[in-house]
Amino acid sequence: MLESIKTVENRIFELLSSPQYQPLKQHELAKSLKLRGTERAALRHKLYAMEREGRVVCLRKNRWALPDANRHVKGRLRTHIQGFGFVIPEQPGTPDVFIPEANMGTALDGDTVIVAVTRSSAKAPPKGSYEPTADRNEGRILQVVERLHTTLVGLLRHSPYYWYVIPDNPRIPHNIRVMEFGPRVPDPQERHKVVVRLAPWESTSKPLTGAVEEDLGAADDPGVDVLSVARDHRIDPTFDAGVVHEARQHDGNIPSSALHGREDLRDVLTFTIDPEDAKDFDDAVSLQRTEDGQWLLGVHIADVPFFVAPGSAIDKDAFQRGNSVYMVDRTITMLPPYLTTEVCSLQPRRDRLTHSAFITLDEDGKRLAERTTLSVIRSAARLTYDQVQALFDGRDDHGIPSAVQEALGDMRRLARILRRNRSQAGAIDLTIPEIRCVLDQNGHPLELKKRMSSEAYQLIEELMLSANCVVASTLRRHMVPAIYRIHEPPDEEQWGRMNADLQALGLRESVSSRDDLNRVARAAEGSPLAYSIHLALLRNLKRAVYSSTLNEHFGLAFDCYTHFTSPIRRYPDLVVHRLLCAIEADRPPPYSQEEVSSIAHHCSETERNADEAEDESVTIKRVEYYEGLLHSRKTGPFEGLIVSVTPKGLIVELIDTLQRGLLPFSSLIDDYYVAHPDRTHAVGRRHRKKWTIGQRLNVLLAKVDATRRLVDFHMPAETSGSPGVRERSGKKKKKR
Repeated sequence: MLESIKTVENRIFELLSSPQYQPLKQHELAKSLKLRGTERAALRHKLYAMEREGRVVCLRKNRWALPDANRHVKGRLRTHIQGFGFVIPEQPGTPDVFIPEANMGTALDGDTVIVAVTRSSAKAPPKGSYEPTADRNEGRILQVVERLHTTLVGLLRHSPYYWYVIPDNPRIPHNIRVMEFGPRVPDPQERHKVVVRLAPWESTSKPLTGAVEEDLGAADDPGVDVLSVARDHRIDPTFDAGVVHEARQHDGNIPSSALHGREDLRDVLTFTIDPEDAKDFDDAVSLQRTEDGQWLLGVHIADVPFFVAPGSAIDKDAFQRGNSVYMVDRTITMLPPYLTTEVCSLQPRRDRLTHSAFITLDEDGKRLAERTTLSVIRSAARLTYDQVQALFDGRDDHGIPSAVQEALGDMRRLARILRRNRSQAGAIDLTIPEIRCVLDQNGHPLELKKRMSSEAYQLIEELMLSANCVVASTLRRHMVPAIYRIHEPPDEEQWGRMNADLQALGLRESVSSRDDLNRVARAAEGSPLAYSIHLALLRNLKRAVYSSTLNEHFGLAFDCYTHFTSPIRRYPDLVVHRLLCAIEADRPPPYSQEEVSSIAHHCSETERNADEAEDESVTIKRVEYYEGLLHSRKTGPFEGLIVSVTPKGLIVELIDTLQRGLLPFSSLIDDYYVAHPDRTHAVGRRHRKKWTIGQRLNVLLAKVDATRRLVDFHMPAETSGSPGVRERSGKKKKKR
C-alpha cells in the first residue's frame, strides 16, 4: 500500500516552523523527531538536500533552522481555478501572500504550507490574472506541512498506458495517475466517480499519484454528483456497523428510571415548529402566564446526552463529523438516523426526554428570572413553518388546533418584542435569500425557488436565541470550561473593503461600527440597492465560530452566547448539554479547558467544511439547471446585478436564482474596459463609461461549463444599455 502522507521532510518543516523552535544540531533534531536507525541517515541526506535548495540553513555550531525566519509565513493555501493562489497566514494580523502559479510547487488547495515571502512582481501580470499591489506580499511555497486532502474524488479515465483520475475540484489542476486499485474496486470502470487516496508528492517533475479505494458509481447515475461532493469534502454518508449497532440498543421507550429527578411537563402545552421536510425535531416550545401576569417561556431540547455516552462509539463518530450536513438532495446526519429521527426526535404525542430552559419575562421582554432542568414532555403537535405562516397571514388552511393557535398568538407578540429589543441593542439584521432546488426523481433540477426568512421562522429563531443566552450566562456564572459561540467584529481591512463597496454603490457615508452598519441597512430598506448593500456588508464580516474563550457575538449584539438548542445535529450543543447537566447536578465539569478548546476548533472547521459542501451541492444543480436551459435555447434575457468586478469582466448575479456568471469585457465591444484595483467598478478607456457593483442589467446565457461550474453571459442585442450594440450600430449606419 501507499506510504504515509507525512514524510520525514514534512516533519522537519513542521518542527522548524514551530513558534517554540530553537535551532538544534542534527542529532538533537533526530531525537526531537524520534528517528532511529536508517531514518537518522535519511535525515542527514534530507537536510543537505534542503540546504542546497535554500529551504533550510545551517547556522553556527551546526544548528539547523529556516532561512530568515522573518521572511517566512505558515498558513493555509487557497488556490484559484486560473492557477494562482493566496496563503492565509496562521498568525493574526499578517497579510495574505499572493502565490503565482509558477511558485506553487507541489502544494494543493487547502494545504498548510511554508512560504518564502518576496517582493511584489514589477512585471505586468497576464490579462485576467491577479494584479499584485504595493501592499500585497508575493511569495514562493517552500514546503507542504500538511495536506488538507489525503483523498480526492474525480472521474476515472484510461489512457493507452495507464489509469488516471480527473479531480472534481476545479482548484486541483493536476490529474492523478493511478498506481493501484484497492480491494473495494476489483473491476475498475471508466467514467465512474472514484475516491483516490493520494501518495506523497514531493517533486513537480513527477506526476501526482494515488490509489483508488472506492467506486461511487457512474458519473451520470442519479445522486452520484452530490455524493461526490460529500466525499470530496471528507463527509461520509454511511455509519460503521458498530455505531449503528450501538444506536439500536435504544428502543425509543423511556425506562421509568430515566424519569427520576426530572420535571414532568407532559401536561404543559408544548409543540414543535420545523421545515416541511424535517425528520428530526430537537426543540419544542411552550408559553404560559404566571400568577403575577408575567410570561413564562419554555424551550425544551432533546436530551441527547442520555442516549450518547461520552467516549462511546456514537460519541466518537459524532465528534469527527461535528454536525449534520444538509445537501441539496439529502441530509447526512451527525448521529445515526435511528437516533436522529426516532429515539431523540420530539415526535408528537410521545413521551420524550428533554433539557428545558425556562425564562420569565415581563411585558417589555425584560428577563426577570431563568433556570434550566432535565425534563420530560409530550409534544401536542408537529407544526411546519408554512402552517404557522398561513395562520399569521390570516388563511384558513393552516390546520392548527385552536389551543395551539392561542399559544402561537402569544408567542408571536413576545417574539416581536424580543426582536425589537435585539434591534435596539444593536443586532445586525442583514438577510440574503436562499435558493431551494426542486429536483425530479432522478435528481435533475426542475425549478429554482428563492426563499426568504418568514415571520414563523423568525419566531422560533427569537425563542432559541433566548434559550442559548440563558445557558451561556449559566456557564459563565459557574466559571466552568465551556464552548461559546462568538463573532468578532470586522478588522481594519474588512472595514476598508466594506467602505469601498458602499462608495461604489453611491453611498457617501463611511461605516466603522455596528451602529453604522445598522443605520446604512435601515436607510436602504425598500430601495433598489437594498440587496447590493446587504451583500456588501455581509461579505466583509467575519464568520461566527466556536471558542473556549468568551467573547462577544458582534452580529447578534450579545456579550455572552452559546449553542444549546440543536444537540441532534451539532456536536458543540451536545457538549454544552453535558456541561449544563454537571452544573445542575453539582458535579465537576466533564471537560478540561484544553479539551473544550480542541472541540471548539475542530467543530468550527467541520462547520465551515459542511457549509462549503452544502453550497457546492446547490451550485452543481443550479449550473445543471442553466445548462438545460441553454440546450433548450432558453437563453433569457435574465435580470442580473453586478456583484463584483474582475480583470476579465463583470461578475453578474441573476436576481431570481442568485446564479453568478462572468460577463467578459471582450463581449462589450464599444470600448476597452479596465477593472479598478479595488474591484468595485470598471471604466472604458475611450468613452469613460462605467460599470459598477450594484448596477442592474439584462443578460443572456452564452456558455455553461458544468465541469468547472462556470457560467458566461453576454448582452442582449436589443438592450439599449449595451454599449457594444450602440457602437456597432453606429458604424453600420455610417457605412450606409
